[in-house]
Amino acid sequence: MRILRTPRRVARAGALVVAALCAFALAHAAGVASASPIDIWVHDHSSDVIRPRPDGLAEIQSTFGPVCGDNSNGARSYWPSQDANGSGYVYYDPYIGKNVGGNIRGHVQFDHKDDAVRWLVGGYNCRYISGTTSWSLHAWGAAIDTNSATNPVGQDHWNGVGSDGRKYGTYLPDVWAGPYPGHKFFWGLNWPNKPDPMHFQYATGY
Repeated sequence: MRILRTPRRVARAGALVVAALCAFALAHAAGVASASPIDIWVHDHSSDVIRPRPDGLAEIQSTFGPVCGDNSNGARSYWPSQDANGSGYVYYDPYIGKNVGGNIRGHVQFDHKDDAVRWLVGGYNCRYISGTTSWSLHAWGAAIDTNSATNPVGQDHWNGVGSDGRKYGTYLPDVWAGPYPGHKFFWGLNWPNKPDPMHFQYATGY
């Protein structure tokens, strides 16, 4: 004769199944967050994510707060080829957090274009603009440099060779600053006197 499980045993078995499913979900989420390709992604162009871009020093200070402030590195996302040693976190102000960490990082992952990124990728840095005593937008956490090794200050074009040696054209600048799916960052290559192709900042007039 077959003996049926008691309700207590059934409940215990159900709890074990739920725990196993939760563990799988957490492991899967950790894998996605670590820089693996993603198949589901929400591209958010709402005003809550792509927020007004400040123009001029007064608006920059009003938007991002004090230079080198406590909040200037309050958001982060994980990037491939962040430095010469491999992947790592890039830090920036939370004002641009969802745009950078959600839209831009998500866009590159979803397109399976992580190899288009080449070191160094850098965000917050409490420093002056090189050769001056004026604060860099990096000191507010309002600028990101990408593919710095092949796109130095003064170079008048974008070098789109990725970390895998393939040519990706202007894929990354188009994501950061292009008409679509550009995300309102100003591209330093457009400075007429001293172009800075690695540099993307969430401000103009400075």
